[in-house]
Amino acid sequence: MSSSPDRSTSPALTARGGATRQRLIEAARAELLETGGTLEVAKVATRAEASPGLLYRYFGAKDGLVAAVVHEFYDSYDTAVFAIAVSPELGWTERERLRLSREIDFLCEDPLAPIIVGRRLREPSAAQADAERLAAQIDMAARNVAHAQRSGEVDPAVDARLVSAAFLGAFRELMAEAMSRDVTPSRQDLLDTIWRLGASIIPSA
Repeated sequence: MSSSPDRSTSPALTARGGATRQRLIEAARAELLETGGTLEVAKVATRAEASPGLLYRYFGAKDGLVAAVVHEFYDSYDTAVFAIAVSPELGWTERERLRLSREIDFLCEDPLAPIIVGRRLREPSAAQADAERLAAQIDMAARNVAHAQRSGEVDPAVDARLVSAAFLGAFRELMAEAMSRDVTPSRQDLLDTIWRLGASIIPSA
C-alpha cells in the first residue's frame, strides 16, 4: 500500500505550507525531467531549498511526492483537454475529433508526458496514480459515448464502458510508442491513425 496521503482527505495547508508543497512538486518535476524518470529525495529537497523533513511532512514518503507529480500532470491534462467547452452546434464526431486533436497537442507539448504516459516512472505510486486517472477518463468517456448513443450518433448495441476502455487503452499505447521514438510522428498522422482505429472500436449508428 502506498504511504502517500489521500488527496481528498489531506488537511488544509496554510498559504506558506501550500507554497512549500508546490515548490517541492515543481522540484520533483524538474528532477524527473532532468533524469528521464528517476527521483531522489535529497536532490529534490536541495532543488526546492527545503529540508528532506518537509518533504516527508507534506507527502509522507517519496511515493507520496511521485503520486502528487502524476496527479498534477493529469490535472493539467484535464484542464487542457476536457474542461474546454465545444460548440454544441457540432455533432459528436466533430467534437470528438477536436478533443482528440487537443489531447495529442497536450501530450506532444508537455515534456513530462513521455515519462508518465510512456511509463518510465517505476514507483508503484506512479502506476497507482496513473491507473486512478485512467479510470476517471474511462468514466468520462463512457458517459460521453452513452450520450451519443441516446442522441442516435453511436451504435446503441455497443457497451459504452467497454468500448471506452478499449479506445483509451489503444490511444495510450499509440502515444507511448510515438513518444518513445527518436522522431515523433506528425500530430496529423497520430490523429488520423487513432481516428481510424476509434471508428472501428466505437461505430457510428
